This record gives sequence, structure tokens and C-alpha cells, in this order.
Amino acid sequence: MVFLADWEEKEHLFVYGIFGVQHREGQTENTTAIVESLHSLLTSSAGQVDLLTNESHGLATETELHTTTFVAYWLDATVYQAWASSGEVQHFWNTLYDDAGVWREVMTIPTSRYMFAANQNFRWGLTCLIDKLRASNDEGYWGVYRHRIGSKDDTFTSPYITAAKAKRTTDDITKASGLRVLDIPAEGPKSSSKVRLGRVRLKNIPDNICFVREGQRQPNIAKEELGLWLEKVAPHARSWIEHLDLHREKNGVLSFSTHVGQESKLTDSEAAETDQLAYFLDLAHFEASGRAFKGHVQLRKTVMEMYGPGGPMEGIGKAELYVELLILKSDEFDAEYVGCLEGTGLMYLKNIE
Repeated sequence: MVFLADWEEKEHLFVYGIFGVQHREGQTENTTAIVESLHSLLTSSAGQVDLLTNESHGLATETELHTTTFVAYWLDATVYQAWASSGEVQHFWNTLYDDAGVWREVMTIPTSRYMFAANQNFRWGLTCLIDKLRASNDEGYWGVYRHRIGSKDDTFTSPYITAAKAKRTTDDITKASGLRVLDIPAEGPKSSSKVRLGRVRLKNIPDNICFVREGQRQPNIAKEELGLWLEKVAPHARSWIEHLDLHREKNGVLSFSTHVGQESKLTDSEAAETDQLAYFLDLAHFEASGRAFKGHVQLRKTVMEMYGPGGPMEGIGKAELYVELLILKSDEFDAEYVGCLEGTGLMYLKNIE
């Protein structure tokens, strides 16, 4: 059983915004003031604001604060537009210093190209702004995400291929297909010390980029379930996360970060609430990465055996797993990066042809 967003046959043009503040010198008074101002502005308008911290997941010092990230949702795009053009919001962005380390990535898309799925009947992210979820048995097979998205005549294929794939394809085939080669940076901002001063504005990204937010949390989880999670699920989840982060070009991962939820009550980093935010070249690359990596295949198998029919946690498990997925068209993305580290988000796409 899986729970999906129930739009009750209504179509919405909504806004999905990611807003971040980098802490390159720790949590200073200046960055604290920026975070507080941004949080106040977002909560004054957005229907839902999630606060995420710590881009680390074991690849950097867990106790060091690298970034504060807000994921904000507006079910009505016109409400966001009015807020973004207001004097107070404009003043916030216009007065940032050239090395501020602040960015926004804003996606405005119809709900027909958005998918939400969860293993429990709970709402998270955009679905916090709708009345209910609907139960479904449409699950457990490769390609299910594509089947849940509308626009059946659209292949959602990127006009680009990765440099890794281009090496396996002859120049003649690449040219005949009309595809262009995109070089994907090997690492994100955690591995960079170079700041791009000033402002970088990004619009008109390649068609069909796929954004994915995956998350897990264990509220009120029993000791038995936590033990099974740490023993059987966490190792495969960690290997999957590291695989995507460390092999970006191979998987078509344009940007990837993992965050700890601010409200997490669990001290064990393997079980605390976590979120992964990722941009893939397209939906096909996202699905292919999951199929090809043995750790992810085993992760799916283990979760289904634990929580599915006959499993030890069938009907009693409390762990919550969810995914949000968006497919973007070129003109549905608007971003600005102010004094950010190289490798932040999709900033490098500013330089593609």
C-alpha cells in the first residue's frame, strides 16, 4: 500500500522554493540574522516551510553546520509572485553583500508534473497544503513514477547527455540524435573553498530536469523497529546516498545534498530524520541509477520485506518514508545565487550553451 497526493481532479500551478544560507565561518551573528530574516519572510507567506540543516551525512563533520536550507511551498503561484515582488522581500535580496552565501531556486510548475508518495498516511511537503492523501496499490515496480505523471505523450527526455555516456557513444550517433554533452561537476559546495562573488541569475534551464526530495523519519518508533532499521536498512540507505553523491556524472546527478531535519529527536545519525534533495538530468537517469546500483535494489527489497505482507513490521511499523518528484520545463525555474561557493545547486548551468 502506498499513499499518493489526492488533488480531487483540481489542477494547481504551485511554487516549490529552495532557499539556502551557507555558513562558511560557522554560525556568525551575520548569518544568524540572515537566517532569521529569511525565515520570517518565508513564514509570512508560504503555506508550508520546512527547515533543514547540516549537509554532511557522514562525508563531513556531523557537528559542523554547513548550511541552513528552507523548503517552502505555495499552492497558488500568484501568492508567491505577490510576495516575491513586495518591498520587504526585494529589500532583503537587494541588500545582500557580494559574499553573502545566500541563494534561492524557485520552481513554478503544474501539479500534473508533480508526484508524492509515502508508505504511511501522513502528509509532508506540498501535500501539507491539501486535504488528504489517497491509498493506492500502484507500487513496487520500475517505472511506477513515470506512470503516475501525466502528459503520456511527453517522454520527458533531456536534450543533453552526460560526458560519461558520450564516451560510450560515437560522435556520429551523438550528432544524429541532436543531443548535447553536459559536463557535470564531480563535487558539490562541501568540497569547495572558492566563492563566486556577486550575483548569478539563472533562468531557462534544460528541459525535463527531474527534481527529487526523498525523506525518512521515525516518530514514536519502537525499540524493535529501530533496531531492525539500524541493522538492515541504514547500511543500504547510506551506500545509496553516497553512491549518488560521489558518482554524479555516472548517474546524471546535477546537484545533490543530504540534510538533517531541525525537529529530529533521534541522536543516532543513522536513524535521525533526513532529507535528500537532488536534481537529475531527467527522470530516466533517476530510474536508471536506482536499477543499476545493487545497494538501492537491496534497500527496496529490505524495506518491502520488513513492512510488506508477512514482514515483522507489517501493520505496526511507524517509520515514515516519502518522495516528492517534479519534472521541470525550461521556463519554470528561476534562481539567484549571491556570493555562493562553487558547486552550489545548479549555479554552474549558467555557463552551458
